[in-house]
Amino acid sequence: MKNRVFGSTLIIAGTAVGAGMLAMPLTSAQMGFGMTFALLFFLWVLLTFTALLYAEVHQYSPYDYGIAGITEQYFGLTGKLIVNFVLLFFMYAVLTAYITGSGDLLFSFIPDSFNLAPEKAQKIASLSFAILFGIIVTIGIALSDITNRLFFTLKVISFIILLYLLFGKFNVTNLQYKPTNNLLFFSALPIFFMTFGFHICTPTINEYLKGDNRKLRMACFFGSTGIFIIYIIWQMATHGVLKQSELIAILNETPNLNGLIQAFEVTTGSKTISEMVRIFSLFALTTSYIGVSLGLSNAVKDLLSHFNMSKNNTLVGAVTFIPPIIVGFTYPNIFLSAFSFAGVIFAFIGVILPVALVYKARKRNPQGKAVRGGNVALLLALICAGVIIVVGSFPELLKLPSVVG
Repeated sequence: MKNRVFGSTLIIAGTAVGAGMLAMPLTSAQMGFGMTFALLFFLWVLLTFTALLYAEVHQYSPYDYGIAGITEQYFGLTGKLIVNFVLLFFMYAVLTAYITGSGDLLFSFIPDSFNLAPEKAQKIASLSFAILFGIIVTIGIALSDITNRLFFTLKVISFIILLYLLFGKFNVTNLQYKPTNNLLFFSALPIFFMTFGFHICTPTINEYLKGDNRKLRMACFFGSTGIFIIYIIWQMATHGVLKQSELIAILNETPNLNGLIQAFEVTTGSKTISEMVRIFSLFALTTSYIGVSLGLSNAVKDLLSHFNMSKNNTLVGAVTFIPPIIVGFTYPNIFLSAFSFAGVIFAFIGVILPVALVYKARKRNPQGKAVRGGNVALLLALICAGVIIVVGSFPELLKLPSVVG
């Protein structure tokens, strides 16, 4: 508990290395490893930069301010309410995806003696997962940090074991597959963009670090870089083991996490590997769920503070978790749809908003410590966000090829 930078780095990495990581092979199946690497590198540079922008603007606000609270400083109450709405909408969509994904992974562990239909078993598994970890997050960040460290450790151990098993089946030739269509770079952009979506945690991390801006910047950089390295290793392992044609065929039939697990079993011929993928996926989903839940809880507190109800942890927990539980329970098969939609919304939260906040903050505080790049870097980031919004919102109009799933 003494090294809070380390714990904060793990929360950042744990937030991203979850459902997004699991969705990546579903969307990169047709792309090949070369294009996947290029896309990940581009997004790492972009989103590390915007995370540091959030860190920059935090230095001018009380350390317990959320993103919406900071927005109010520069854009008034209207700006705060708009950002709160977008944040809630975004994080509810992400948590819904995580809850439905947990059902995909957990329902097979329910004993056959229960005689439950697969869909009912999936709903029960999702509900149990959401309630258990929702209670942990509601209790507070200290318990969330300890729980996250535990599951992050288990995730790392299972990841190492999985990599050991996968690289035993590794074939360099599989990394040489070319994309079936070069425009897949843009088709996959919103979902891959979402895989670096840890920015909603920066207010919680800043509060945990007691407003120490240097430590916040360190946590953002190391967390983002750790995410990038893990993703590259993961993509190398999956692309190097799974034959492109077989993977595409299976995912076209079963475009969810069970399809990915099935692809590993069919391609490698190993039930052990496919089940290890399931176990790793569960740990990854858990850390991601904790991180996003912390960010959503922070936004809910900001919203309830208008009604002097932010101190009621039970109410905060209910508003945080009940909506995504209801949607996930009602529509158990919307994992990729919810995740893709959240990616478009994240272009505002992850790029446009920090650029706007920093631009205003630098006007007011010209002597403050600023991220390098000046207005040119801010403009380039906005252009990237615009591209992501357009390709994510109008793929048919742009005649972009569909990714698997």
